[in-house]
Amino acid sequence: MVIALAGLVAVMIGVGISRPMQGFADQSRRAGLVDKAVQALDRMARDVRLAVPNSLRSDNGTLELLRAPVGGRYRANLVDGQYQDPPACPAESCRIPFAGPLPLNELSLPASLWMVIYNVGGSSAGNSVWLQQDENDTSSVITPKTTIDLNGDNLELALSGFRFRYASPQHRFYLADKVVGYRCQNGRLLRAEFDSLELSYSYTNAAPIVDRVDCVASSFTYDPGDNTRNGLATLRLTLSEAGETISLLRQVHIDNAP
Repeated sequence: MVIALAGLVAVMIGVGISRPMQGFADQSRRAGLVDKAVQALDRMARDVRLAVPNSLRSDNGTLELLRAPVGGRYRANLVDGQYQDPPACPAESCRIPFAGPLPLNELSLPASLWMVIYNVGGSSAGNSVWLQQDENDTSSVITPKTTIDLNGDNLELALSGFRFRYASPQHRFYLADKVVGYRCQNGRLLRAEFDSLELSYSYTNAAPIVDRVDCVASSFTYDPGDNTRNGLATLRLTLSEAGETISLLRQVHIDNAP
Protein backbone atom coordinates (compact mmCIF):
# COMPACT_ATOMS: atom_id res chain seq x y z
CA MET A 1 0.00 0.00 0.00
CA VAL A 2 2.78 2.41 0.91
CA ILE A 3 4.66 1.63 -2.28
CA ALA A 4 1.51 2.14 -4.38
CA LEU A 5 0.74 5.48 -2.70
CA ALA A 6 4.33 6.63 -3.10
CA GLY A 7 4.23 5.76 -6.80
CA LEU A 8 0.97 7.63 -7.25
CA VAL A 9 2.38 10.69 -5.52
CA ALA A 10 5.52 10.52 -7.68
CA VAL A 11 3.46 10.36 -10.87
CA MET A 12 1.33 13.32 -9.80
CA ILE A 13 4.40 15.36 -8.92
CA GLY A 14 6.07 14.41 -12.22
CA VAL A 15 3.04 15.45 -14.24
CA GLY A 16 2.69 18.68 -12.29
CA ILE A 17 6.34 19.64 -12.82
CA SER A 18 6.88 18.38 -16.37
CA ARG A 19 4.24 20.60 -17.94
CA PRO A 20 5.63 23.90 -16.55
CA MET A 21 9.15 22.76 -17.43
CA GLN A 22 8.08 21.92 -20.98
CA GLY A 23 6.30 25.27 -21.22
CA PHE A 24 9.44 27.06 -20.04
CA ALA A 25 11.56 25.20 -22.61
CA ASP A 26 9.09 26.03 -25.40
CA GLN A 27 8.99 29.67 -24.37
CA SER A 28 12.81 29.87 -24.28
CA ARG A 29 12.97 28.32 -27.76
CA ARG A 30 10.45 30.82 -29.13
CA ALA A 31 12.31 33.72 -27.49
CA GLY A 32 15.55 32.55 -29.12
CA LEU A 33 13.90 32.36 -32.54
CA VAL A 34 12.38 35.83 -32.11
CA ASP A 35 15.77 37.27 -31.11
CA LYS A 36 17.42 35.78 -34.21
CA ALA A 37 14.68 37.08 -36.50
CA VAL A 38 14.77 40.58 -34.98
CA GLN A 39 18.53 40.86 -35.44
CA ALA A 40 18.30 39.70 -39.06
CA LEU A 41 15.44 42.10 -39.87
CA ASP A 42 17.24 45.00 -38.17
CA ARG A 43 20.27 44.41 -40.36
CA MET A 44 18.17 44.23 -43.50
CA ALA A 45 16.34 47.44 -42.56
CA ARG A 46 19.63 49.29 -42.01
CA ASP A 47 20.83 48.32 -45.48
CA VAL A 48 17.50 49.22 -47.10
CA ARG A 49 17.63 52.71 -45.58
CA LEU A 50 21.06 53.26 -47.21
CA ALA A 51 19.84 52.29 -50.69
CA VAL A 52 20.19 54.67 -53.61
CA PRO A 53 16.66 55.87 -54.52
CA ASN A 54 14.95 53.49 -56.97
CA SER A 55 17.74 50.90 -56.71
CA LEU A 56 15.91 48.34 -54.56
CA ARG A 57 14.72 45.17 -56.30
CA SER A 58 13.22 41.89 -55.05
CA ASP A 59 12.40 38.56 -56.65
CA ASN A 60 11.77 35.01 -55.37
CA GLY A 61 13.19 35.41 -51.88
CA THR A 62 16.01 37.74 -53.01
CA LEU A 63 16.41 41.41 -52.05
CA GLU A 64 19.15 43.52 -53.65
CA LEU A 65 20.10 47.20 -53.52
CA LEU A 66 22.89 49.64 -54.35
CA ARG A 67 24.21 50.96 -51.02
CA ALA A 68 25.21 54.63 -50.73
CA PRO A 69 26.70 55.50 -47.31
CA VAL A 70 27.56 59.04 -48.48
CA GLY A 71 25.48 61.65 -50.26
CA GLY A 72 25.07 65.40 -50.59
CA ARG A 73 24.16 68.22 -52.92
CA TYR A 74 26.21 69.13 -55.97
CA ARG A 75 26.60 72.35 -57.96
CA ALA A 76 26.92 72.75 -61.70
CA ASN A 77 30.50 72.18 -62.82
CA LEU A 78 32.51 74.45 -65.07
CA VAL A 79 33.52 73.00 -68.44
CA ASP A 80 35.18 75.17 -71.11
CA GLY A 81 33.96 78.35 -69.44
CA GLN A 82 30.31 77.20 -69.17
CA TYR A 83 28.45 75.74 -66.19
CA GLN A 84 27.00 72.28 -66.84
CA ASP A 85 23.92 70.92 -65.06
CA PRO A 86 23.76 67.96 -65.19
CA PRO A 87 27.53 67.78 -64.62
CA ALA A 88 29.72 66.74 -67.55
CA CYS A 89 33.15 65.09 -67.50
CA PRO A 90 34.74 65.60 -70.92
CA ALA A 91 38.34 65.47 -69.66
CA GLU A 92 40.40 63.41 -67.24
CA SER A 93 40.04 64.31 -63.55
CA CYS A 94 36.48 65.57 -63.72
CA ARG A 95 35.72 68.14 -61.00
CA ILE A 96 32.22 68.53 -59.53
CA PRO A 97 31.69 71.09 -56.75
CA PHE A 98 29.39 70.19 -53.89
CA ALA A 99 27.59 72.07 -51.14
CA GLY A 100 29.38 70.57 -48.16
CA PRO A 101 30.32 69.31 -45.85
CA LEU A 102 30.02 65.63 -46.70
CA PRO A 103 29.10 63.49 -43.66
CA LEU A 104 32.57 61.97 -43.37
CA ASN A 105 33.17 62.29 -39.64
CA GLU A 106 32.87 58.52 -39.22
CA LEU A 107 33.22 57.47 -42.86
CA SER A 108 36.07 57.59 -45.32
CA LEU A 109 35.66 57.31 -49.06
CA PRO A 110 36.49 53.82 -50.36
CA ALA A 111 39.06 53.47 -53.14
CA SER A 112 36.41 52.96 -55.83
CA LEU A 113 32.87 54.30 -56.01
CA TRP A 114 29.88 54.94 -58.23
CA MET A 115 28.41 58.45 -58.33
CA VAL A 116 24.66 58.59 -58.92
CA ILE A 117 22.55 61.61 -59.87
CA TYR A 118 18.78 61.42 -60.37
CA ASN A 119 18.31 57.68 -60.70
CA VAL A 120 14.74 57.56 -62.02
CA GLY A 121 14.69 53.76 -62.08
CA GLY A 122 13.56 53.61 -65.68
CA SER A 123 13.37 50.52 -67.86
CA SER A 124 15.79 51.73 -70.54
CA ALA A 125 19.60 51.72 -70.53
CA GLY A 126 21.11 54.70 -68.75
CA ASN A 127 17.92 55.48 -66.82
CA SER A 128 18.60 52.97 -64.04
CA VAL A 129 21.64 51.93 -62.03
CA TRP A 130 21.01 48.33 -63.12
CA LEU A 131 20.80 49.07 -66.86
CA GLN A 132 24.05 50.58 -68.09
CA GLN A 133 24.29 52.69 -71.20
CA ASP A 134 25.72 51.07 -74.32
CA GLU A 135 29.19 51.87 -75.63
CA ASN A 136 27.85 54.50 -78.04
CA ASP A 137 26.09 56.46 -75.32
CA THR A 138 28.23 58.19 -72.72
CA SER A 139 25.39 59.53 -70.57
CA SER A 140 23.77 57.75 -67.64
CA VAL A 141 22.38 58.30 -64.15
CA ILE A 142 25.42 56.45 -62.75
CA THR A 143 29.12 56.67 -63.51
CA PRO A 144 31.34 53.65 -64.07
CA LYS A 145 33.04 52.66 -60.84
CA THR A 146 35.97 55.03 -60.41
CA THR A 147 38.28 56.75 -57.96
CA ILE A 148 36.67 59.78 -56.29
CA ASP A 149 38.77 62.14 -54.17
CA LEU A 150 37.93 65.15 -52.06
CA ASN A 151 39.67 68.42 -52.94
CA GLY A 152 38.27 71.22 -50.80
CA ASP A 153 34.67 71.72 -51.89
CA ASN A 154 35.09 69.59 -55.01
CA LEU A 155 34.74 65.95 -55.88
CA GLU A 156 37.43 64.85 -58.32
CA LEU A 157 36.53 61.84 -60.44
CA ALA A 158 39.11 59.90 -62.44
CA LEU A 159 36.70 59.89 -65.35
CA SER A 160 36.45 61.30 -68.86
CA GLY A 161 33.98 61.19 -71.72
CA PHE A 162 30.94 60.98 -69.45
CA ARG A 163 27.91 63.12 -68.72
CA PHE A 164 25.11 62.57 -66.23
CA ARG A 165 21.86 62.09 -68.07
CA TYR A 166 19.59 64.24 -65.90
CA ALA A 167 19.93 67.20 -63.58
CA SER A 168 18.49 66.65 -60.13
CA PRO A 169 15.90 69.31 -59.21
CA GLN A 170 17.20 69.16 -55.62
CA HIS A 171 20.83 68.82 -56.79
CA ARG A 172 21.24 65.54 -54.89
CA PHE A 173 24.02 63.05 -55.49
CA TYR A 174 24.91 59.69 -53.94
CA LEU A 175 28.25 57.90 -53.66
CA ALA A 176 27.67 54.16 -53.71
CA ASP A 177 30.24 51.57 -52.65
CA LYS A 178 28.62 48.11 -52.83
CA VAL A 179 25.67 46.12 -54.05
CA VAL A 180 24.13 44.42 -51.00
CA GLY A 181 22.02 41.32 -51.49
CA TYR A 182 19.94 39.00 -49.30
CA ARG A 183 18.67 35.59 -50.32
CA CYS A 184 16.73 32.89 -48.47
CA GLN A 185 18.15 29.53 -49.51
CA ASN A 186 18.32 26.03 -48.00
CA GLY A 187 16.89 27.12 -44.65
CA ARG A 188 19.28 30.05 -44.22
CA LEU A 189 19.16 33.80 -44.81
CA LEU A 190 22.31 34.75 -46.74
CA ARG A 191 23.93 38.18 -47.12
CA ALA A 192 26.53 39.14 -49.72
CA GLU A 193 28.28 42.27 -51.00
CA PHE A 194 29.22 42.69 -54.66
CA ASP A 195 31.60 45.07 -56.41
CA SER A 196 29.88 45.19 -59.80
CA LEU A 197 26.42 45.92 -61.17
CA GLU A 198 24.86 42.79 -62.66
CA LEU A 199 21.36 41.65 -63.56
CA SER A 200 21.82 38.60 -61.29
CA TYR A 201 24.36 37.32 -58.75
CA SER A 202 25.63 34.05 -57.35
CA TYR A 203 25.28 33.60 -53.58
CA THR A 204 27.62 30.61 -53.37
CA ASN A 205 30.04 32.42 -51.05
CA ALA A 206 27.44 34.50 -49.19
CA ALA A 207 27.60 34.69 -45.40
CA PRO A 208 24.68 33.17 -43.43
CA ILE A 209 22.87 35.69 -41.24
CA VAL A 210 20.40 33.35 -39.55
CA ASP A 211 19.51 29.66 -39.89
CA ARG A 212 16.33 27.61 -39.31
CA VAL A 213 14.49 29.82 -41.80
CA ASP A 214 11.35 28.59 -43.53
CA CYS A 215 12.10 30.00 -46.98
CA VAL A 216 8.66 29.06 -48.32
CA ALA A 217 6.86 31.10 -45.65
CA SER A 218 9.40 33.97 -45.72
CA SER A 219 9.22 36.72 -48.34
CA PHE A 220 10.82 40.04 -49.31
CA THR A 221 8.60 42.29 -51.42
CA TYR A 222 9.04 45.80 -52.69
CA ASP A 223 6.46 48.36 -53.80
CA PRO A 224 8.27 51.32 -55.45
CA GLY A 225 5.39 53.71 -54.69
CA ASP A 226 4.40 56.62 -56.88
CA ASN A 227 4.31 60.41 -56.88
CA THR A 228 1.92 60.48 -53.92
CA ARG A 229 3.54 57.96 -51.54
CA ASN A 230 6.91 56.50 -50.62
CA GLY A 231 8.18 53.09 -51.60
CA LEU A 232 7.65 50.24 -49.16
CA ALA A 233 9.80 47.18 -48.51
CA THR A 234 7.97 44.39 -46.68
CA LEU A 235 10.25 41.87 -44.99
CA ARG A 236 8.66 38.70 -43.61
CA LEU A 237 10.88 36.17 -41.85
CA THR A 238 9.64 32.81 -40.53
CA LEU A 239 11.84 30.61 -38.34
CA SER A 240 11.09 27.08 -37.10
CA GLU A 241 12.73 24.77 -34.56
CA ALA A 242 11.53 21.61 -32.80
CA GLY A 243 7.89 22.24 -33.62
CA GLU A 244 8.01 25.93 -32.67
CA THR A 245 7.40 28.50 -35.42
CA ILE A 246 7.56 32.28 -35.25
CA SER A 247 6.92 34.80 -38.02
CA LEU A 248 7.99 38.47 -37.87
CA LEU A 249 7.05 41.25 -40.28
CA ARG A 250 9.02 44.47 -40.80
CA GLN A 251 8.04 47.25 -43.19
CA VAL A 252 10.52 49.94 -44.21
CA HIS A 253 9.40 53.15 -45.88
CA ILE A 254 11.76 54.33 -48.62
CA ASP A 255 12.08 57.86 -49.93
CA ASN A 256 12.58 57.24 -53.63
CA ALA A 257 12.76 60.92 -54.59
CA PRO A 258 16.07 60.95 -56.46
